[in-house]
Amino acid sequence: MSVRFAPTWAVAASAAALVLAGCGPTAPATSDPPSEPAMQESSPTVEATQDAMESADAMAEQTQAPVVVNEKLQFTATTVSGAAFDGTSLAGTDAILWFWASWCPTCQAEAPGVAEAAAQLPEGVTMYGVPGNSDQAGMEQFVNEYGLGDVEHIVDGDGSLWSTFGVPYQPAFALIDDTGEITVIQGSLSTDGILDAANSLLEG
Repeated sequence: MSVRFAPTWAVAASAAALVLAGCGPTAPATSDPPSEPAMQESSPTVEATQDAMESADAMAEQTQAPVVVNEKLQFTATTVSGAAFDGTSLAGTDAILWFWASWCPTCQAEAPGVAEAAAQLPEGVTMYGVPGNSDQAGMEQFVNEYGLGDVEHIVDGDGSLWSTFGVPYQPAFALIDDTGEITVIQGSLSTDGILDAANSLLEG
């Protein structure tokens, strides 16, 4: 049996065909069209903007509201420590005035409770003492003995301040709220009673 070989030119042609088939250009990969940019979240609604503006206006009105100065607060005096005191400084604030006398047994008994309450007052309420019917030395001794040095005490040497607030005798408390309203409580108040009064001023 004889073996026949393909002509050289045929082999070359076949090889070239294979090369061309293997190296032919590939079709470009298709890509999705560019997507539209994502929509950003919308700005605050008109209603929310209006609410914010109304809230800002309300705060501005409160800030600009005139301070009411009750005529009872139009006085000047001196504190036990010797400093000048202007009663109009109490206008627009929440404050408690405690009317006492150094020789008064009831005032002496309630003084420790007053000192305790003064140290626990809620923020925004201030307590002041208003000693009367006593000499300077007696007032100073009372303040030191009962630990009331952190409370400012407004001296009412001639009793005119007590009379202005309608206090006939000690002890008594005057509650002053930031609208200028004044309420006088005649008699003693416990520590809890003073703190309750302070909270009522803040709520009023």
